[in-house]
Amino acid sequence: MLHSPGRLSVGVLHESEVIRQGLAAMVSGHQGLDLRGPGVGQGTPVPEELLSARVLLTSQDLALELLEQLLPCREGPAIIVVASSFGDQAARALIRKGARGLLLLSVACDELQQAVLRVGAGRRHITPPVASVMAEHVGAPGLTCREATLLELLARGMSNKAIARVLGISDGTVKTHARSIFSKLGASNRTQAVAMAGKRGILKLGADLLDAQPDGDPSLVSDVFSWANRVTRGRQLAGAPSVAA
Repeated sequence: MLHSPGRLSVGVLHESEVIRQGLAAMVSGHQGLDLRGPGVGQGTPVPEELLSARVLLTSQDLALELLEQLLPCREGPAIIVVASSFGDQAARALIRKGARGLLLLSVACDELQQAVLRVGAGRRHITPPVASVMAEHVGAPGLTCREATLLELLARGMSNKAIARVLGISDGTVKTHARSIFSKLGASNRTQAVAMAGKRGILKLGADLLDAQPDGDPSLVSDVFSWANRVTRGRQLAGAPSVAA
């Protein structure tokens, strides 16, 4: 493929072909942008052509893979994450990991093009609705690693006794952690806490159960470990320190 010198090179990498083609069309509609791709989704190597672009538009999951595994070892494109929604915790985590832009899938063509140009010039672009969500929770206390782990288990519908066995702690300690979670999220019960955590993107982050080192019932531990392997990103994305019970 021939590329035009002087134009900003942009790659598109997304699991959904419909979204890939849509983003590619918006990039191609600006004469100052030079499209590389659009690229393939998960499960296949990222083409070198995309990694050599100045800016890469991608999904949250693929952005995390790039930011955590590939780009720390080499120079690569500035990442703009495009997603249907962002909780404040997920948005902050992506920025901490190195993402340079956050856009919603409902973004207008003009904003997307301007965001790409801004990020290509070394600046950052967070779409106003996401910036507003982030600002709403500035200064709010975050969950510890143990609290994030316990919240994930609450979301699975596990009882306090079952959680205590899995994590190797007492029922009373589970209740203490649960009260702390409710207080930090402004919830009065586990149903509200799970709903608020889902809205803020906390549950999507997952909790790194392997760091909790439970010494409870082996069969329960095995079951939860199997589940944990399917949960996306864990404590690394949540940025929560590991805290002993």
